Amino acid sequence: MTTALDAIKAAYPDRYYATTDGTVVTGVLDVWAGTTNNAQEQINVLALPAVSDLIVLTSDQFAESVNATNIPVADGALVYSRRYAAEFDHTAAQPTGVLSWFDLWALGSHKNLPDQADLLLLTAADWQALGGDYAYKGGKGVQDGKLVDYTPPPVPVPLSDQAKSEQAWIQYQVNLAAAMGEAFTDPMKAYVKAIAAIADGTDTTSTALPARPDPIMA
Repeated sequence: MTTALDAIKAAYPDRYYATTDGTVVTGVLDVWAGTTNNAQEQINVLALPAVSDLIVLTSDQFAESVNATNIPVADGALVYSRRYAAEFDHTAAQPTGVLSWFDLWALGSHKNLPDQADLLLLTAADWQALGGDYAYKGGKGVQDGKLVDYTPPPVPVPLSDQAKSEQAWIQYQVNLAAAMGEAFTDPMKAYVKAIAAIADGTDTTSTALPARPDPIMA
């Protein structure tokens, strides 16, 4: 004996669907249960659009659609197949740091967002483990399609900037020598000149600062 549910399943072989205006999702349906993603809201199954006019959703997508405000659609499919994502430089050597975090289905606009291929899509469990919408999510990177703990490498300081910082130390030594009535040793004098040449760009061949002389004062 064919039941009403059997008839519904014959017409709608997948349980979860989304209605759309061609740009965004306008409704999320649990057809077999006769409800929306708000279980208290009933739908008239007999008045549903044809299955060909709906977008099939997975059970995860259905669950993640709750409280989603702007799920983009293109060419009869969801633009982003998961709600949550991490943006990273997919051309960089991995591990590489996460650049941005997105709740893709709750954004006011999707203009200028990366393509799905340039995002690491996350499950709702991943998102909650990161602290949800408002938690700080630093210290994470991407490697082989997974989130990993990540500390970015130190940013190299240009040699000329290192030399300029070293000149502050030299000035301190100048002041100390003057206060003590002492003079720089010849190696220290040569060091001062070498640092100045690197700082002002005259020296274009050095790759590291010379070692500080010892002793400094005669």
